[in-house]
Amino acid sequence: MLDIEQIHNKFFQDVLSETANAATFLKVALPETVQSRLDLTAITFDPTTYISEEYKSSFSDMVMKCRTKSEQLPVDVYFLLEHKSYQDHDVLLQLLRYKYLMWRKDREEKKPLRIIIALVFYHGKGEWQLPTQFIEQFPLIEEIKPFLLNFTYVLFDTNAWDWQAESSQPLRENIYLLSAMLLMKAAFNKDMQLVRQVFQLWHQMGFIHQKERLIFLLIYITATQDIPAPLLKEILEESKLKGEEVMPTLAQRWIDEGMQQGMQQGMQQGMQQALMMLLSTRFKLNENEKQLISKIVEPKKLAQALKLVVTAKTKKEILQSLQTAVR
Repeated sequence: MLDIEQIHNKFFQDVLSETANAATFLKVALPETVQSRLDLTAITFDPTTYISEEYKSSFSDMVMKCRTKSEQLPVDVYFLLEHKSYQDHDVLLQLLRYKYLMWRKDREEKKPLRIIIALVFYHGKGEWQLPTQFIEQFPLIEEIKPFLLNFTYVLFDTNAWDWQAESSQPLRENIYLLSAMLLMKAAFNKDMQLVRQVFQLWHQMGFIHQKERLIFLLIYITATQDIPAPLLKEILEESKLKGEEVMPTLAQRWIDEGMQQGMQQGMQQGMQQALMMLLSTRFKLNENEKQLISKIVEPKKLAQALKLVVTAKTKKEILQSLQTAVR
């Protein structure tokens, strides 16, 4: 089953993999002096297969490329998805390593070294406190600093981001991307008030008709917020969204993902974990109930219980269906 870091990483990659979303994000994240020189209408994605295995888990593996408006030089824009709730003191070294791998590939292919702008997207607890320039790590006098390597990364810190400011206007024209970024902003701080605002935006902007994207965002909410299904339905309906239409589809998607994870991890263990996750989301589970589920060894019983998650009104119905399978 995906851990919370993988959930954040996959969510952000899925959203930013659409060129329209990528272009909108760059308009908001990059300084005006930089983005005004770039042609963001023709973004392409660069492969990152040359990234070493050692560093793959630390990066989003997303490299975008566009051209400047005048010089027509390719500019690779690198995004690091920072999804930890603490300040990562290795971020500058990680970015330097990534840049080096890209430049080494250029040399091996006898190409000019590319221009690389690094961006760090951070949405952990508390504002980012680390330096954004490589040279700021060295407590040296000014006369020595010119001899040291230096580069700056662009920081997008959701804690300091005012999504209602004029600078965020491009996002208000892309409700899907805006919702995704707001939900990431809310994730670590468990900000249910912000989640409620997102639901209200969906109603105001007519986003409720984009059901597939709505379900995608709801799955992220349930994976990152401690919110039982009944409360989720209540909040949906408060925002004039029809919970009775959305919830069955969402529940079925949970089951499908849980079953798929079960196939990938080993049927019995994966299905046990999926059932615990889904029941915890809907009803909450105590330790004794978790122990009960962990003793179930029959895939058919587990599959039956997973299907009951959609229709059962109480967790007792589901747990009782498992009783005869305990060894």
